Amino acid sequence: MKANTEQLNLRASSQTNSGSEKFQTANLARCIYTLVMVLVFYHFQLPWIVVIGSVHLVFSVIWFLLIHFDILVEKDVWWSGYVPATFDLIWLTVLAYGTGHITSFFILGYLGSIALSSMSLDRNYGVYNAFLATVLFSAMGFFVYYDVIPLVNILMPPVKPTLLSIFISSLLLGGSAFIVNQIVSKLFSSLTDVNEKLLAIAMTDPLTGISNRRSFFSNLEIEMARQHRSTSTYPIAFLLFDLDLFKSINDTYGHEIGDLVLIEFANVLKTSLRKQDFPARWGGEEFLVLLPNTDLDGAIVTAEKIRSTFHSLKIPIKGKELRCSTSVGISILKDQTTNPESVINLADEFLYEAKRKGRNQVYSEKNL
Repeated sequence: MKANTEQLNLRASSQTNSGSEKFQTANLARCIYTLVMVLVFYHFQLPWIVVIGSVHLVFSVIWFLLIHFDILVEKDVWWSGYVPATFDLIWLTVLAYGTGHITSFFILGYLGSIALSSMSLDRNYGVYNAFLATVLFSAMGFFVYYDVIPLVNILMPPVKPTLLSIFISSLLLGGSAFIVNQIVSKLFSSLTDVNEKLLAIAMTDPLTGISNRRSFFSNLEIEMARQHRSTSTYPIAFLLFDLDLFKSINDTYGHEIGDLVLIEFANVLKTSLRKQDFPARWGGEEFLVLLPNTDLDGAIVTAEKIRSTFHSLKIPIKGKELRCSTSVGISILKDQTTNPESVINLADEFLYEAKRKGRNQVYSEKNL
């Protein structure tokens, strides 16, 4: 009956790291590759490319620091994807220009950038990337063709592109970019749907449809974090229910009826609790309910409501009406100085006392 305290601690420690961590690797990689390319073009004495690269490098470092120190959380700001994407595509266009333009291997970088920017459901800016990449690539070609900027290729003797080659390569890049965006978006959406379904299966009790023990721990972490941040008292109540004489019900009426009783009790929990309350099947015929920001008096009222509602149910079976009852143990996690495992164990001890004193009742420290 003990909560997995080690699991709680691991999750709580991981929660201290913000969601921005998933972006830090990409931001660090942006800084490193920009620095390398700036040094390469410095070696070939192309100062204006070095200046553009240095601006991109400064931006990349600042952006990385903003994310690293949680000054900016990328996933929470709608424009955060567009800003680095714009800087990256401009720099990528300059790299393509300096390495052969329409023959440059950096063209593949456009498609990679678009693919990465398409891997999001709530912030998909792949279409923007595809459009901007095509415009920048075409503009660079026309600038070279009309001698607005000098012809450069650090890899081999430069060849001036023709208008037809600029048109065809831009058309191919734009078409490929939009195709990549559509394919990656759909694949990512399908993968996300599958992951959500698997997560729901992993976090839900298949019989009753309410959360399981693993899901309970996840929600407890959230409430403990709120309790830690709260400037006022924020008690967390635990209600541990055990269906009375459940083994006898299974033996007398069969497991199918026993499952029906469990489902009916879960339905009582769903209809009796507040939106912020969290019920879970704890195991067998036991259910554990978490009541955020609820003191002992409030927890007793809720427990009595659930107990009386369940006891008043009449479950029809084989021409008869089955009436069941439940015993309840209540404990309160008052602050972070108490181990949640010991508080849940205390609810278990009170549940045992409720059963020992006749079942179908609520027991807490007020009964001592």
